[in-house]
Amino acid sequence: MNKSIQKPLVMGNYYYGDGEMAWAWWQYNQAELAIIGDKTLSPRRQLVSHITNEISKRDPQAVFMISTEAPQLGEAYTIESIPWVEGYPDPPEFFEDRSVFIETRHFFSNSYFNLLAKILDVPRSQLLPPISFKPHIEGPLQGYKRAIESLSDDVNYKELLMDHLLKIGKIPWVQLKDHGKRYYIEATGSVYEQALSFLTAAWSFWTMTCQMDDPQQMLLVVELPKELLRHDVDPVIEKIVLETLKILKYVSIVTTTSIILSSEMLYPAPELKLRFKLFFQTEDSDIDLNHESVKNVIDPELLQEWKNGNPNVGLWMDDVTSNTNDTRVVVRVGDQKPFFWDDYE
Repeated sequence: MNKSIQKPLVMGNYYYGDGEMAWAWWQYNQAELAIIGDKTLSPRRQLVSHITNEISKRDPQAVFMISTEAPQLGEAYTIESIPWVEGYPDPPEFFEDRSVFIETRHFFSNSYFNLLAKILDVPRSQLLPPISFKPHIEGPLQGYKRAIESLSDDVNYKELLMDHLLKIGKIPWVQLKDHGKRYYIEATGSVYEQALSFLTAAWSFWTMTCQMDDPQQMLLVVELPKELLRHDVDPVIEKIVLETLKILKYVSIVTTTSIILSSEMLYPAPELKLRFKLFFQTEDSDIDLNHESVKNVIDPELLQEWKNGNPNVGLWMDDVTSNTNDTRVVVRVGDQKPFFWDDYE
């Protein structure tokens, strides 16, 4: 592990006074942050870009991002961990998180084919014959593989399912110079295709952490398409997205991984109980700090700054602190890029 990276990130300044607002991003009890803001009206994406840049310059192996941005050219980085994880039996009884591993492995493969059924517009019960696998020697994906191979060649989607089995084996990420590794979500397809793309990225990241032998301080940034988070989305998608994010949060609890949820929507940050939240201006979102129902508890100076056309003022919230003065703090970002507080002891 790169010890020198365990320094707070100075994200900006307090709006009142001269203090700097820092995030001890690597610490176990501070490793969760949601940054909420419109993709064009707020500095959210720019701030995330600066954070990934600063950490990647310090440790090129540290940053992973699941992104909805337009793909950028970089060096191909393929994660081939899913077949590796699926090739192992269920852990022995004495493993403390044995049940979590078993349930997670089931969830990913089951959800993958649930979404494929939606994409193909085939009832899930008709997509495949019942699967069977031998948990004492293999994971559930092996059962799905045998079920697909057993389909008659007359089944018009058999070849597509076989192609997906191959795709699962090699998940394409991109290594960007000074910004870490990116997985670009398929943002032009249907909501089911977008959800499948996100699930695939999360599955590959989870299996990669299972395969790691040595601790590695990491930051995972998750940016989701807004369409997957709307209240009227198909409950199948809603359940899969929330459960996937819970798995990624669990990874951040049991490994040296910090997580940023970068989103235009507040949901599902409260459901995930992410400790820190940084709010900027939103539009067409499920949260609006200018709304009559909440604006009376929001600092009027913050709302006035937005009204005056200054998007770089935001609200930092800490849901865990016992210091009431730190629960809601108006902050200013953008005067300088985030940087490491190297004098911190």
